[in-house]
Amino acid sequence: MKSFLNVLVLITVLSISQIGEVVFARESGEKRNFTITGYYSPLPNQNFYVTGGYESEIRLNGEGIVSADSTPVFPGMIAAPSNYAFGTKICLKEFGCGVVHDRGGAIVNKGERELARHDRLDLWMGFGEEGLLRALALGVKHWEGEIFPENSSVEIGVNFSAVLSLVQILDLPKRIVFEENLYVGKTGEEVITLQKALDKLGFYSKEIDGVFDEELEESIFSFQKKYFVLSDESDVGAGFFGPQTRMKLSDILHKKETQEQIAKKWAEFHFEKDLTKGKRSADVFKLQEMLIQKEFMNHVPTGYFGKITKEALILFQLEEGLIKNRSSVGAGIVGPQTRECLNELIFDEKESFRLEKNLVASYQRERSVLHYFAGDFVTEKVAMNK
Repeated sequence: MKSFLNVLVLITVLSISQIGEVVFARESGEKRNFTITGYYSPLPNQNFYVTGGYESEIRLNGEGIVSADSTPVFPGMIAAPSNYAFGTKICLKEFGCGVVHDRGGAIVNKGERELARHDRLDLWMGFGEEGLLRALALGVKHWEGEIFPENSSVEIGVNFSAVLSLVQILDLPKRIVFEENLYVGKTGEEVITLQKALDKLGFYSKEIDGVFDEELEESIFSFQKKYFVLSDESDVGAGFFGPQTRMKLSDILHKKETQEQIAKKWAEFHFEKDLTKGKRSADVFKLQEMLIQKEFMNHVPTGYFGKITKEALILFQLEEGLIKNRSSVGAGIVGPQTRECLNELIFDEKESFRLEKNLVASYQRERSVLHYFAGDFVTEKVAMNK
């Protein structure tokens, strides 16, 4: 089973001059058309990941160091369907000559997935952010190639494209610039923008009303602590939306929105919209987390949809009345109805969390009047440097 991250993002086709052209070996091989995508090996401290972070990328997709046949990754490594023997050499005019050393649940033969017009190949595109950008730029292509046996004299060698920037690959969101210092008592559109930004980042859960109150001040203080703008509520500027906090919030928000664009592009070009047995993806990982939370599954989430996940999903579907019995159409598959049910549960949980958080905050405010929580709340600081 291939253990690397498949990036299936379709963008405007790059010209051959951008990717480089490799002349086929003189030896004649079997000509065949392929559906081509790219994958890469994640590294720590990348600015962006398909799944949002290094730990989730590694947990979901493996270490990204060796292939299915235990060969260390290298330029020219190819993941191919199981009927292509390890060691098979494949030359693509737009890429070069590589060799099959890897597999994958989505690496299929012609017609087995929606986008697979031909047998599908995954080309290893490198390590870290450079590899991710190459894989994003490659997207999905349909190329003609030649197949050679392992003992052929064809030399392995590929031309990696020059690394493009994200702005050349994706339609990146516009960076929000906060221009005004804000504090308790302020109202207006700037406060609304601030509330929305903190809500999107998970620091604010109250109504978006354009009023800078003590709860918003507490949210800003939480943001400041997490991103090391300051470390203690006694620091000058705690809870105050000043220059340093404004710049940091703009940076963090833009990074999150860019990450969402990367994930959205990747998700748009999965080979299957529904989740079924044999699939490996971030969505499967989320499904498993929910099934564990609902006590239908007692197993560490892996991102792979196997027997245990299917059985747990069937139990969930029976409990929710989505199927009548185990032989019902859709049993063990996340189709439209099951997906809608799961999304509703996710929404309900978020709303419950918001309500609970607001109730706790209200309780703490009431108790603080009686000095039960003295010192727990950030008061307005008259300062302009945070």
